[in-house]
Amino acid sequence: MASRSSSIAYTAFSSRPSISRHSSLATNPPLGCSKPKDYLVLAIIACFCPVWPVNIVAFVYSVMSRNSLEQGNIDGARRLGQVAKLLSTVSVMGGVVIIVACVVNLTSK
Repeated sequence: MASRSSSIAYTAFSSRPSISRHSSLATNPPLGCSKPKDYLVLAIIACFCPVWPVNIVAFVYSVMSRNSLEQGNIDGARRLGQVAKLLSTVSVMGGVVIIVACVVNLTSK
């Protein structure tokens, strides 16, 4: 007698949610809507700037945006992506200001 967990009928028609990835149907945006950007590359570039608390938060928001899109929440992904873009931009600008200030300070002495 086969165990219940290895039974094809039990695994195929189980009421338990699967822990595997969702199908690609959940990630496709509806017609007329474009896929929102998560700005992950910009957040990774911002991680090289010396404004660490801000750029780490930007990276987290970017990953959250990507996860939200995978779950099918397009509005949430768009909102989180915009926050990631804002924080990454602030981090890059702040990093440039800090680097320029350090270079000016070191060359003036």
